[in-house]
Amino acid sequence: MRYLLLFLVLVALPTPVSAMPEVEVPAALISTAEAPKIDGVLDDPIWQRLDPITDFRQREPVEGAEATERTEVRIAYDADHLYFGFIMHDREPAKVRANVFDRGGRIDKDDRVIIALDTYHDRRNAYIFEINPLGTQDDALLTDEQSTNWNWDCVYYSEGRVTERGWELEVAIPFSQIRFAKVEPLNMGVAIMRTINRKNETAIWPYISPDFRMGIFQVSQYAALTGLHGMKRGRHLEIKPYLLTGAQTRDVGPNREADIVRDVGVDVKYGVTSNLTLDLTLNTDFAQVEADNAQINLTRFNLFFPEKREFFLERAGLFTFGNAGETEVFFSRRIGITNDILAGARLTGQAGPVSLGLLNIQTKQEEGVAGSNHGVARVRADVHPRATVGGLFANLEGPDAFNRALGVDGTVRLLGSSRIDAWFANVWDTDKAASDAAGSLDALLRNDRYSLEFGYTNVGTNFQPAIGFVRRLDMIRYRSEVGFRPLVGDGSGFVRRLSFFVEGEYIEGQDHEKQSTEIEGSAFVFFRARDHAGIEVGRAFERLEAPFLIRPDVEIVPGDYTFDTITFFGSFDQSRRLYASLEVEAGSFFDGTRTGLSGQLGFRFSKHLKMEGLLNHNIIALPFDNGDFSATVAGLTVQVATSRKLFANALVQYDNFSKALQANVRVNWIHTPGSDLFLVFNTGYVFQDRLSFRESALRNRAGVAKVTYLITL
Repeated sequence: MRYLLLFLVLVALPTPVSAMPEVEVPAALISTAEAPKIDGVLDDPIWQRLDPITDFRQREPVEGAEATERTEVRIAYDADHLYFGFIMHDREPAKVRANVFDRGGRIDKDDRVIIALDTYHDRRNAYIFEINPLGTQDDALLTDEQSTNWNWDCVYYSEGRVTERGWELEVAIPFSQIRFAKVEPLNMGVAIMRTINRKNETAIWPYISPDFRMGIFQVSQYAALTGLHGMKRGRHLEIKPYLLTGAQTRDVGPNREADIVRDVGVDVKYGVTSNLTLDLTLNTDFAQVEADNAQINLTRFNLFFPEKREFFLERAGLFTFGNAGETEVFFSRRIGITNDILAGARLTGQAGPVSLGLLNIQTKQEEGVAGSNHGVARVRADVHPRATVGGLFANLEGPDAFNRALGVDGTVRLLGSSRIDAWFANVWDTDKAASDAAGSLDALLRNDRYSLEFGYTNVGTNFQPAIGFVRRLDMIRYRSEVGFRPLVGDGSGFVRRLSFFVEGEYIEGQDHEKQSTEIEGSAFVFFRARDHAGIEVGRAFERLEAPFLIRPDVEIVPGDYTFDTITFFGSFDQSRRLYASLEVEAGSFFDGTRTGLSGQLGFRFSKHLKMEGLLNHNIIALPFDNGDFSATVAGLTVQVATSRKLFANALVQYDNFSKALQANVRVNWIHTPGSDLFLVFNTGYVFQDRLSFRESALRNRAGVAKVTYLITL
């Protein structure tokens, strides 16, 4: 609490604000009759009479230099859409990389453009639209210049094509899909970035100095798109029903029977005002969600699996609270684990400097397990140009028990990419023994070449938010990191940049007895061709006060353990046809040794077929019975696409701890914008002494067809 009070004092002080760009661009208002046809051909009259934006400068490889290829961008709008017309000149058009068809895929492996829109002009938050030369889309929500949610989906229109002079692209973003203030004339922040993949070149407008490490995600440095007026701000309504049918088997044995699955549900999105959106979901189903990547846990702490469900991913950045992946007061993945979701509602929006988020989810009663209610309220307020404070309340309410968390947090952004973050939360539980507090204070000072970070985290012995994620209880952690990232010359040579980091942490319990320590040093070389290599050495100390099972027949006994490790890294540019990465680690491990090998190997046969293999293999040698074993996870991903509307992904995984081979196949047909047909197939086998696909090894099998249809009113 003392650290939190210190932070609030800092918030109350005037905040240094970096120089804002002077660039202002008036948007061209056109009539509906003048609207361009979105076909990737810039022959519409409106594009001919608009002056283009051409002042693109490099972020990489030569900072601030003129882009090697000319880029022309024209911007127009009518009552319904914001339009962008791009001509990306390229003296070698045959080398333009355009291979990704699947929406939301790894578009960064292709040449691409990113459009960033700060619609409230608050210099903190933005919509991100990423498009390649085929017109393939991805999109994201950027929160507070920090949290980027690439799983958000927007219904917008784009078409691209490679031409004799490079490639061209047209984009239309409906005003109904974005939120903005109800004022006229309206100003928005805007930034545009182009990537020429084979040259490892990124060019940006307006130019954002390397001292702002986040590049196009540094919303405070955007240009101003000025003078917008006459846009429709109707109470936009979207209704998206689904129908689902399929069959699944889960029981083991010769009398296994298939369960027929039939279901219906609906999602509704309603623009209560131009600033406030209500989302409703009834009988929610996530059959189309991709499978988790398999993991083997060689520690005594919980594994973290990210959220992948669409309903929870939209505006997820607003609900973020705590240390990501470590101590999260709200973690939506905890909802719907044991009981399916019956219905839910989310209200999000922004009014001036205040952002608001309300979430309520009710789960079903199933097989004697009572349903429960999950409620979250989140508010954030911009109190200075680069300072934000907020609060969060999370509540799990069951028939006979409750768990509630209340917290406050804030951020101060300083100079370029520097920032101070703090949060504090308390949990109250029906079982008073599970009621406790936690908090954190982190200060990061950095520019393009130097970084210095200090962190303090305190997690109580019983800090257990029921709809949160806490990796480690009973700890007080102090950590620091120093980094140096010099360019080599002007960055245009074979070796572009070097990177050196030293990081250390000290962890003690609430009784102030030492639990863990760690110190690591690393050195990396980044090459002009987007390859990099590095080495890391470290020493760690771990004190175990209770035993834990590293596998069912191997117990690690209490004691003090020291780990010395050395790790080698290497990675090749993933935009190439053949790419790979490799990590080799060796060192001591609980009085024994561990040798680890992990890697990735991918090959693109064509724009229609790509394959990628993953391997994580650890060889463990411990000085006691059953102490010699291996831990292996292997996976194969296959991506097939016939067009931007029809594509499929298959993920096959095996790990030798569970001896389970799992396959997840997902086919997606976007039959109309925002509407999908999914075909999903899941199969799981468990092998004992040998590989066998007999019926006795089958543990689960499911096939599901799900169709959605977006109705816009």
